[in-house]
Formats: sequence, structure tokens, C-alpha cells
Amino acid sequence: MNYKVIFIGLLFVFALGFVSAGSHLVSADDDFDKKYEHHEGHDKDEKDYEDIGKTVGWGTAAAIGAAGLIFPIRRSTKFMVKNFPDRKKLFISLSKFFGKYHLFIGVIALGLSITHGVVMYLDKGELEGEGMIGLAAVILMAIAGIVGAVLFKNKKAKTLRTAHTGVIALAILIGLIHIFAS
Repeated sequence: MNYKVIFIGLLFVFALGFVSAGSHLVSADDDFDKKYEHHEGHDKDEKDYEDIGKTVGWGTAAAIGAAGLIFPIRRSTKFMVKNFPDRKKLFISLSKFFGKYHLFIGVIALGLSITHGVVMYLDKGELEGEGMIGLAAVILMAIAGIVGAVLFKNKKAKTLRTAHTGVIALAILIGLIHIFAS
């Protein structure tokens, strides 16, 4: 059975469901004039921008997590193969899968983060404190992407690999600060 195709299909369905279900607004038939405890008083369009921005932001976090899975999988494959020889094929195929699609998922994460920033800027109309923190994380992600692109051409350069990992780790840390500040 081809687990890669199944995994990509499930990932696609999850991502599609996540994006499409993020901003559905529901109201009861005769309650249009009543305000509820979570009613913020925003215009519908403003609320839509904010909801789309938040959904894309969480999609960014999911994509960063998926791109980052290559690190613990590759680090633990030798241990897992040694201690669980019956799962050798699974761990090797997971390592190959995430190695093959790491670059693609990373580009998607960078694109989603830029989209998140633009949509949130359009919603708020200004770049506030948490927006500046997010912008710093996106800039570091872009730098890590450039280093990663050079690393893709020269896979044996240990200093490039260390720089790529270090810069993206700093970007993730700043991204977490952005999430908690929001």
C-alpha cells in the first residue's frame, strides 16, 4: 500500500477543511437585532478579514510543524530502527517522505505567513506590536529559506545546515511569542 499518497491525500483534505471551515458565520433566524456576550460589534467584512487572517495564521503554524517534522524523524530513525526492527520500513519511508517534501512544505509555510500578515494588516489598518513581532518571524523564515535553498544545492555543507536550523529555530521562537502576544 502506498502510504505517501494516502498521507498527502489526508493532509490535503485536512488543510482544505481547516481553511474552508474557519470563517463560517451562523445566526438564528429571528435574532438579527440581539447582541450576545461574544458579539464584538464589528462590521461583517472586518470580522471576515480577521477570521481569514487567524485561520491562515494557524495554517502557517501547521505547515511549519509539518516542515519541521523532518528534524525529529531523522534524528530518531537510527534509534527506532535499532530498537523496533519490525517498523524499519515505516521510519525509513517517513524520513524519505518528509525529506522529499520538506522544501515544498517550507515554501507553503512562508507563503501562508506572508498571506497571514497581509490579511491581518488589511484588517487592522496598522502594524501593531504583535504584528511587528510576526514580521520579524517572517523575515527570519525568509532568511532560513534562502539558506535552505543554497543548502539544497550543496547538501554536505554542515555550516549551512546549522545556520538553516538555527535561524528557523529563532523564527519559531519569535513566532511563538507572536502567538502568545496576540
